[in-house]
Amino acid sequence: MSHCDNNWNVNLVRFVPLALRIYIVTWNVSTKFPENISLNKLLGLENRPEQDSHLPDFFVIGLQEVNAQPQNTLYNLFKDDLWTQKFKEVLKERDYVVIKTEQMQGLLLSVFARRKHLLHLRQVETEYTRTGLGGIWGNKGAVSIRMNVYGSSICLVNAHLAAHDHMLEERINDYERIVQEQKFHVKAKETIFDHDYVFWFGDLNFRLTGEATTSADEIRAMVARDELKQLIEKDQLLLVRREGRAFAQLQERLPQFPPTFKFEHGSNEYDMKRRPAWTDRILYAVNENNYRNVRLTAEQTSYKSHPSYSISDHKPVTSEFTLKVNRKPQYSGEHFRKQHNNRLSYKLAMANNTDVHSFDDLVTDLIDYGQVYEDTTERTVSFKPIELWLVGEPNTIEYVIPNGFEEGNADWIGIYRENFTSLSEYLAYEYTETYKDKQHQLNEQQLQHMQNTRTVQLTFSENVSLPLGTRYQLLYFQSTGTRGVTGLVGISPAFGVEKRCPSPSFDEID
Repeated sequence: MSHCDNNWNVNLVRFVPLALRIYIVTWNVSTKFPENISLNKLLGLENRPEQDSHLPDFFVIGLQEVNAQPQNTLYNLFKDDLWTQKFKEVLKERDYVVIKTEQMQGLLLSVFARRKHLLHLRQVETEYTRTGLGGIWGNKGAVSIRMNVYGSSICLVNAHLAAHDHMLEERINDYERIVQEQKFHVKAKETIFDHDYVFWFGDLNFRLTGEATTSADEIRAMVARDELKQLIEKDQLLLVRREGRAFAQLQERLPQFPPTFKFEHGSNEYDMKRRPAWTDRILYAVNENNYRNVRLTAEQTSYKSHPSYSISDHKPVTSEFTLKVNRKPQYSGEHFRKQHNNRLSYKLAMANNTDVHSFDDLVTDLIDYGQVYEDTTERTVSFKPIELWLVGEPNTIEYVIPNGFEEGNADWIGIYRENFTSLSEYLAYEYTETYKDKQHQLNEQQLQHMQNTRTVQLTFSENVSLPLGTRYQLLYFQSTGTRGVTGLVGISPAFGVEKRCPSPSFDEID
């Protein structure tokens, strides 16, 4: 996001109305593995991809109590966890790509995007907060992923808060700790609620009040009589939001589905060892007036549970949102100057107001400074076509850096198989050479040249081994380093690889 400069020569980029659909899943999977289950119904998909219509732009998967035994943790260092693999199998057939996955013990958060959006996702960053055992243990807490999507900032928070009916204060403390401790490295978006859109979901573990007067059997009977409206009035989350004690900045359409906890494994019968409750929730917030030239909106189009899934003692919950940006008229400073330079208002101001000494002073008085919504994702790195990649030899590529593009101090280019399904699937990579690293060696003219559009060469080592018979693509990542801010800003055309035939030896020549 950019701020207007003082001379008001800012020309806003051409505005394209934004309307994106996000489908969110939250599910406490009770350490179970995704064996012999279909996820299509959970994701609102048909059995065959060609039957799907109106696919969402993003799927956000938030799981709790994923099996985090040591042997599984070691496995996950080298491959996606089994749940991510299962979701990927379904979604890759519909051309979705895993943008980012973040895991903290049993908490797992993954974001899938349709391939057509990849170059419009910037400044992706992850965070996590432990709240178990006073912040020592990660069995409770939150993991989050933030990103810019077509210029709008989105923060996704998957949380698992303190359990049991009587632990309300601990849940509130968990919430406050997550809000205070999660800090990002994107300017003006350092905290969760700095973002344009916030989605907070997970096993929030809020129960029903009246533990002494309302038994598990009574709650079950009210559910059977479809007295959900009366029952939801006892919901702890609803009460603390009304009192402003926690989650007050977030909205929620009240659940119209039965409590999602606690069930007998493998059935739709409540386990009467616990009082049923709506522990699994999806909330959201929209900072609709973050910018002075647009209004942000989010429409929640669905919110439901999925009782047919019975491997866990929780039922999964899903919600779908449509995000929109509605533009308000906005003049650039230059346009304002041309339209009003000879106006009487300007002459009167110059004659009667001794504090106004120039037209710029008048513009400053008339227009409020603040953030202006811009889609900065039009600045992409373009690759020159690669005619042929020779295996076992150095290969030099060329790419074009656009004017105004800011290279990160850890930018890199990765080699991927064509139609890759995850941004973590690179086969090899090379860091780019950024001018920031050698600014002290360049004179002013050279620095100016480096900031203009320019073509750059980068050589990959002969040690890069790519299997034959497959096509590949290069991806340029703008990055600030390990656990830093990353964005995909360039994708090359696909190319093939070959191995050069060896030259004949002297003995082989007749």
